[in-house]
Amino acid sequence: MTGTLAANSQRRSNASRHNGLSVLSARADPAGFDRILSDPVFAEIETYPQTNIFGRVYNPAIYGNHDRSFAIVDGGVPILLCQCSSDNGRLDFYRMPIRLVAGRGLDEDRRRAAVQSALWRLDEITRANGLSEAVVLDERAGLGSLIEEFCRARGATMDPHPVACVDLTLGPTAWRAALRKSSRSLINWGRRNLSIKYVNKETSDKALFDRYRQFHAEVAGRVTRSVESWDVMYEWMARGRGELILGFLADELVSGSAFMDGTEISVYMVGVYDRTKFDKPLAHYSIWHGIERARERGMKVLELGVIPPQGAASDKEFQIGYFKRGFATDIKECVVWRWPSVLKAVNAEDGVAP
Repeated sequence: MTGTLAANSQRRSNASRHNGLSVLSARADPAGFDRILSDPVFAEIETYPQTNIFGRVYNPAIYGNHDRSFAIVDGGVPILLCQCSSDNGRLDFYRMPIRLVAGRGLDEDRRRAAVQSALWRLDEITRANGLSEAVVLDERAGLGSLIEEFCRARGATMDPHPVACVDLTLGPTAWRAALRKSSRSLINWGRRNLSIKYVNKETSDKALFDRYRQFHAEVAGRVTRSVESWDVMYEWMARGRGELILGFLADELVSGSAFMDGTEISVYMVGVYDRTKFDKPLAHYSIWHGIERARERGMKVLELGVIPPQGAASDKEFQIGYFKRGFATDIKECVVWRWPSVLKAVNAEDGVAP
């Protein structure tokens, strides 16, 4: 086995030299990696709050800093970014699947070589850190995806990863048409009965935000994450890059929905609704109003979250997904690829390394 690994490692090294590609590690050169993150050819990183500067501070505040991110470089020019972490015994991105982001304007040959080299690098990281598997997102599965091609070749397994989205550019008429019929009266109930307050750039009330943080712990029955992570959320909202929508009944806080923004995509990050005291539809208007407000902030898409298929998650997670689906104008049909850290030796020219 040792001889086989060495031989394949040499083939991988030769292939990298032939392609003119190298790896720049964020750990080895943090300043250099930060410069790559700010390169306009990787502007896609900033469109999404989980991968932009907010996500890069927020997620380590929850899970600790386990960053293993890297760039694939072609003759000194970065051509692909991979943000990943070695948290929880897996190689993913802080409990989310890894996104491979190729630079804008990359031709097909360079894109192919970059994706191939990135997957090899993920193999190296999983082995070096004793991780169980690598987990990669594929947003183009079945559409000529290079990720799918290389993952299938290495025997990776695939799980559906559908994401509920609202196209904010369509406007209220299209949003209402997409609504589940039963939701319309529940939204109207919330509009009539809930008193709404905000935490955002215009009303950056830290005491009100901290009240929401405590409310989250009360409803959850425990403190789920660090105060530092909540502070990161507040600071991002206070900069005008998101918003907290709070609902009150008779001056009592009963609902809170947090939305965080990238440059184009807003994400429904946290929802808290006190259903133990109030048998009322507390979430429907909060989400609907969140859609309205995200459009006002100039966002193009609101991502509501993953919609797990029945049987692929707990009953609670399935019901939450069912609720979110009722607002979506679009279901983005992504998949997640997983493969173990120790792979059988195969031909490196096929895009696979052990």
